[in-house]
Parts: sequence; structure tokens; C-alpha cells
Amino acid sequence: MEFIFLAYVVLFAASGLACLGSIPRARAIQHPGTRKAFVAFLASVSLWCGGYLGYLLAPTKTGKAALYITGFIFAFVAVGAWVWFCAEYTGRSLQNTPFRYPALAVFLFFIALKITNPLHNLYFTTQWTTQPFPHLAINHQILYWIVLGLSYAVIMVGFFMLAERLYHTGTDSRPLVLLFGVTGVPAIATILSELSGTLLPLMYEPPGVAIFAVGTLFVYFDRFEAIRLTTGTSKPAIYLDQSNQIRDYNQAAAMIFPDLPNAIGDSIAVLSDTLAEHISEPGVVPVSGDGETQYYEVATTPFLSGEVRTGQLVTITDVTERESYRQELEEKTEQLEALNRVVRHDIQNDMTVVLGWAELLEDHVDTEGEEALERVIQSSEQVVELTEAARTFVESLTDESVADLKPIDLRAVVESEVGTVRERHSSAHFEMAGELPADSVQANEMLSSVFRNLLENAVRHNDSTTPHVTVSGAEHGDTVQVRVADDGPGVPDSQKDQIFGKGEKGVDSPGTGIGLYLVHTLLKQYGGAVWVEDNDPTGAVFVVELPLDGDTASGMAQTQIETSP
Repeated sequence: MEFIFLAYVVLFAASGLACLGSIPRARAIQHPGTRKAFVAFLASVSLWCGGYLGYLLAPTKTGKAALYITGFIFAFVAVGAWVWFCAEYTGRSLQNTPFRYPALAVFLFFIALKITNPLHNLYFTTQWTTQPFPHLAINHQILYWIVLGLSYAVIMVGFFMLAERLYHTGTDSRPLVLLFGVTGVPAIATILSELSGTLLPLMYEPPGVAIFAVGTLFVYFDRFEAIRLTTGTSKPAIYLDQSNQIRDYNQAAAMIFPDLPNAIGDSIAVLSDTLAEHISEPGVVPVSGDGETQYYEVATTPFLSGEVRTGQLVTITDVTERESYRQELEEKTEQLEALNRVVRHDIQNDMTVVLGWAELLEDHVDTEGEEALERVIQSSEQVVELTEAARTFVESLTDESVADLKPIDLRAVVESEVGTVRERHSSAHFEMAGELPADSVQANEMLSSVFRNLLENAVRHNDSTTPHVTVSGAEHGDTVQVRVADDGPGVPDSQKDQIFGKGEKGVDSPGTGIGLYLVHTLLKQYGGAVWVEDNDPTGAVFVVELPLDGDTASGMAQTQIETSP
């Protein structure tokens, strides 16, 4: 009889120690949710075993009953921890489930019933017996069987989650299937202990959990982690060991690489040289098949054991649509750059020559030919203006430096462009209304094109004999506004938004149809804006708003703080 008693002690002591000793290894699991849930599961089973050991070894009936209830409670806790672990391992976090609070309330209710069992005896009753050795016999009641049935149902939910996930893994998951199955086998002994009477009426699941813990954490740990990693994402995923040999994959990856099932244990280079090249330097990988080329973006996640890299997870994202669009943009950019070269070197140079010869003819034509010559000169100037605007516009789309914004002296740019346009239009009157803000704005060298086009627009679209253009500016919080006002015919409300579109030439006046669209495009790149308002009493005001440079804005804020009362 002492041998039987010792067997029970050894059984639960060994199970508890195995679970407890596996906790440090479980803390090495990379996924936070799985790690916490597994540790909680092992800790609860360890305490479950501790309660049973106390029940067997305690010297008094009261102590035995109290420790049995302790083990009984942590057995119930282990059920919840098991479902938590299964959910996290299979990528089904329970944190945001709507029933978690009602489930917690039910859980605490049953815990309370277990603790208060000596008052109502709905779970079990006790009596002293000497068979098969002297101990406090437990006689389970109806509530025990109800809770046991519910617990087994919940446990089966966890098994179904695991089965579904293991089914979708790419490699041989049979060792883990076996280990997961071992966890549930001792439930047979639990049921037989009640039916046969040859075993103590205890729950015998801890030995199965101990075998499962040792097997997954010490024998098949890499495969355990690999399956969670590869099946825990809907993206194609391949798990590599520290030598970049293929150890696992999911079904999504096998659909991209049909030879993947036969490449287990081989280097990733055997599967795809291009993919292997992007392991150390993630990027886009072309994969050809069925006459088509698909593009996939490769990303890697290191798999660590302490500070030692034991493998890595390679995830593959389909970026075919994005890559095709990028290639199309590159092709169009090359075409625009070719057009820019033609505009810059061929058309503009030839038109400059035409304009130069036309101006030389001014002193060699009679009165009847002056009008025709003037039209030739005006048309030539307009073509030159068109080529300049087209060149600037193409550069704004293709020049990589456009995106590189930096502090630009706004006052210097505006004053320079006013001077340039004033020389080109000597009949117009330009006025600077006060000093422009001495601020730097976020832009680049092409900011000059913004104000050159607006100033040219103010003159060319003006029906006055002597066009008047007034330029002013002011700070507005983190931005600065520059206003270019003219005394021309103005812009009807119905066209105030349209004139910044592609090909718009303004209101019954000459122009290239590119200038204002270029202004809008550049300001959008700068994070600014442009709009048109009515001038008083007549004309239009084009308002340019630009973001201040960060240092300038910070300095203004500091000044406001220091000067505030």
C-alpha cells in the first residue's frame, strides 16, 4: 500500500516540477501573448500538482481538504489558461472579445463555489478510508460533474483551434500533434477513476501537461515556434534556421513556390537565388510563373534564443500592382525627361534664334510690315515662354531634388522676381506694399517659378494701358502669405478654382496654359496653397501660402512666449 501512496506522490511531484522547471524555457517564446499564456498555464498546473501533493501529505483532515480545494481551484484556472494559450498560439487574441467579462464573472463564481464547498458540499464530500492506503476519500457530487463537463468542452475548443492551425502548416507537424494529444489522454484516467474505483478520484491531466511542456519546449521548440510564426500570418511565410535552411512554411508560401514542399532542409538559394539575395537586404523579388511575373516584397524577422539568432521568419507580400505602377511611373518619367531635353535644347534654342533675327529686322521693315513683324515677335516670345514653363513643369515632376525641401529666403526670392519681371514689362508698374516678412519658408529653388508665373500672369492678363501690380506679405501663425494683386479684369467666381487646372489660360487673355497649374503643383509639393480673391475696386489677388521653416516657426513661438504678459 505504501508503494501505491508513493506512486501518487511521485506522479504529481514529478509533473509539478516538470511544469515549474519548464517556465524559464517558456519565457523564451518570442510572441508575447503566447509566452504569457504558456507561463500562466504551466504555473497553474504546477500549483494544481502542489495542491494534490498537499492533499496526500497533510497530517490533518482539515489540511487535506483545504489543499485539495487549492489544487481543485488551480485545475480550473489551468482550463482558462489552456484556452488562452491556444488562442494566442493560433493568432486569436482574447483581449478584445466581447464575452471576456461575462466569462470572468462565471469563472469567479465557480471559484467561489469551490472555496465555500465545506458549507454546501455541492462539489464533494469527504470521509476517511484505509483503502488502498489511509487517506481522506473524496466523493464528487453533481456540481463537480457539471463543471468537469463544461471544462472539457472548453478544453476541446482549444484543441480545435490547434488542429485548424496545424492543418495549415507546411511541414510535418506530427510531433506537435502527438504532444498536444498527450495533453488530453490523461482525461481518460480521470473518468475511469470515478467509474472503476481502483484509482483515487482525482484529475490526472498534469502528467500529460508535463510531457507536453518538456516535449514542446526542450525537444521540438524550434518547430513549435516555427509553426506559430508561419501559420500566424495570412501572408506567405517561410521559416529558416540559422544557416538559412528551410525548416517550415505555410500554404500561402507553397502557392508561390510550388517546389517548397520538396525543399525542406535545403538552403533557401535552392528554392530561389533572387529570394536568397534579399534575405540580408530585404527588397522586391520578381517571381515568374505561367507566363506572368509577380512581384513580392521580402521582409525578415529574426528568431532569437536569448541573444543568439537561431533562425528567421521570411514574410512575402504581394506588391505586383504597386511595382507595376512604379515601373509605369519610371517609364513616364523617362519620357518626360526626354521631352524636357527636347524642349530645353532644341525648341527653345531654335525659338531664341528666331526671336533674335526677328528683332534685328525691326529697323529694316517699312510701316506696312511693322504689324506683321510685331506679331512674329509676340508669337516667338509666347513660344519661348511656353517652353520655359514646360521645362520648369517637367523638372518639377522629374527632378529628385524637388522633394528635398529646405529653408528658402522668401523676401529675397520675391524681390528678385519682381525685379526680373519689371525689366521685361517696362510699361507695367510694380509696387512693394511694405516690407515682406524676413522669414525662411520650406521650399526649394523652384519657388522663384511660383512668383515669376504669378507676376507674369498679373501683367499678361491685364487689360489696362499701364498695369499696376502690388505685392505684399504677412505672417499667419506657422505660415506666411504673399499677395499678388493687379487691377485687371479680375476672375469670375465660377472660374476661381478652375484656372489652376491643367491647360487653363485665364480669362480671355493670352497665356501658355501651364503657368498657374505649375504654381499649384509646386505649392502642393511644398505643403502650401494658392487661391484667388477679388481686388478692390477691380482686379484679382493671388494669395500664396507657404509653411514657415521649422526653426523660424519655433523662434516665433518662443518670441510670443517671451513677450506675452
